[in-house]
Amino acid sequence: MSRVFLFDIDGTLLNSGRAGQAAMEDALRVEFGVTEMDCDISYAGRTDSAIVQDLFAWFELPADPATFERFQQRYFSLLPTHLADRNGKVLPGVTRLLEHLNADSNDWTGLLTGNFERSGWMKVRHFAIDHHFSFGAFGDHHTNRDDVARL
Repeated sequence: MSRVFLFDIDGTLLNSGRAGQAAMEDALRVEFGVTEMDCDISYAGRTDSAIVQDLFAWFELPADPATFERFQQRYFSLLPTHLADRNGKVLPGVTRLLEHLNADSNDWTGLLTGNFERSGWMKVRHFAIDHHFSFGAFGDHHTNRDDVARL
């Protein structure tokens, strides 16, 4: 019988040292000239889409597709540098668990995360665990994290 195992990325598989948050804030600075990042927006446990919507509202940026695309492209370009500059790591036991799960050819391992698809893969690739996952459901198309799980 086949089994499916789904994993969140941040805080479950790895600790990126808040590289995603730093890259988002940097993207706002570089792309839109936001200078004060004193916003009261929670990042934990939310989809990137929901976070970006809240950031746009807080900083009074237009919530249109063109602005969102500009933000995403800048974020994706900055994330690798932030991943490299932080003291992130794969959490203890994760690599061994993934190797064990992938040893059984009937098991499927995937990602279930609020990250954008592109940045989610960037994170697991940066920490060299991407080869353990054959699919994923990401926070690109839903702002509500529970809806991502229903995909």
